[in-house]
Formats: sequence, C-alpha cells, structure tokens
Amino acid sequence: MKIAVSVLTLILVFSFGCADQIVTECEPDPINPITEKTLTSFSKIQTEVFNVSCALSGCHGDNATQANLLLTEGNAYQNLVGVTSFLYPQFKRVEPGSSANSLLIKMLKGDGVTQMPLGGSLDSAVIDSIAAWIDKGALND
Repeated sequence: MKIAVSVLTLILVFSFGCADQIVTECEPDPINPITEKTLTSFSKIQTEVFNVSCALSGCHGDNATQANLLLTEGNAYQNLVGVTSFLYPQFKRVEPGSSANSLLIKMLKGDGVTQMPLGGSLDSAVIDSIAAWIDKGALND
C-alpha cells in the first residue's frame, strides 16, 4: 500500500511539474523565443514572427483561420494592412503610420483585447519592432 501511495505521489509531482513545459500549437516556442530587435521589414516579421507563432494549424494557418485572419506567407499582408478587424470593427488590423491605432499591436500587448499569441506572449522588443514597422508606413517589403 505504501508503495502504491509513493508511486502515485511521484506521478502527481512529475505531472504537475511538467505542465509548465506543455506547449500548444498556438503558443510561442519557449525554448527558442523570438528576441530579434530589428524586425525592420514585413518579410522579416512574416518569417520570424507570423510563420512560427501565428500561421499555425488551429490559429491563423491554412486549416483554420481564427477571427477570419489568415497569416500564412503570401496572405498575411493583404489580410492585415488597412483591413477592418472582423472581431473589433472599430479598428484596422494594421493602420499604416499608427501603431497606437493598430489592432495587431493592441493584441500583441493584450491592451484591452485578448492577447495573442494565445497562451503566451512575444518579447517586448519584438512587439516594439513590429510597431516601428507600422509607424514607418507598414510597407510590404
């Protein structure tokens, strides 16, 4: 009986200890976080942020597009820049020249709306770089 209790205790300890390490498809990778501070072009944002943290199955990838937003390569720019939000129609997803009025930045920061990516957050330097890209006109470069 003591052995069964000890085994059960160990299982519970390891189960709860590992829960912090479980990553869903919609969470940023905690082992390889994005920390690039100079995401100066849309192509870098696509490659280093959207492709690895957003355009995933069940999120904003090909199979399911949450909030009617597809962020895969070749689709993200036209679905973001100057487009009125499906969930928050008072905002443009990206308002060129104004990161403060862009829903993308509000969502990445969790500023009065659901924070993205779900279950985690991007490094603040990454968010600041995306905001700087928007403030410079959100060019498709």
